[in-house]
Amino acid sequence: MQIRVERIASAASYPLRHAVLRPHLGIEAVLWEGDDEPDTATFGAVDRGSGEIIGVATVFPEAAPFGPEVAGLGARRGVEPATWRLRGMATREDLRGQGVGSRVLGAVVDHVASRGGLLVWCNARVGAIAFYERAGFSTYGEEWVLPSVGPHVVMWRRVEEKGAR
Repeated sequence: MQIRVERIASAASYPLRHAVLRPHLGIEAVLWEGDDEPDTATFGAVDRGSGEIIGVATVFPEAAPFGPEVAGLGARRGVEPATWRLRGMATREDLRGQGVGSRVLGAVVDHVASRGGLLVWCNARVGAIAFYERAGFSTYGEEWVLPSVGPHVVMWRRVEEKGAR
């Protein structure tokens, strides 16, 4: 399968978000405040053959639930605006393990870097911890349960400045 990863409208991610992340709830459970804010970016992996969106993720500026020293950023001023939250990461179930999610996450990290971001964090489902670890994320804190969704843990990774790679 050939895919392209591109920025998409938030609403285009809702069907996959719903099917993968909250199928037992109504579609409104995946329409999140901030989806249409100017600084929010949603990316989709699109099957070149069918045009179907098979992987999605959204990212937006939001302070992490821990201090910058956790990520080795010290008490630097200006860290908070450079901290981005990843949310709504989903890959069609039958296509997991084929690099779709990694490509979408790569586009997210590149976007954050291009905006001067220093850190990306998320509330990861426990079942996705290994995926995020392979992408350079670390866990923070203890596991907790998001009601009606399941066990999660906070994860984060630093972002290299664009051009520093």
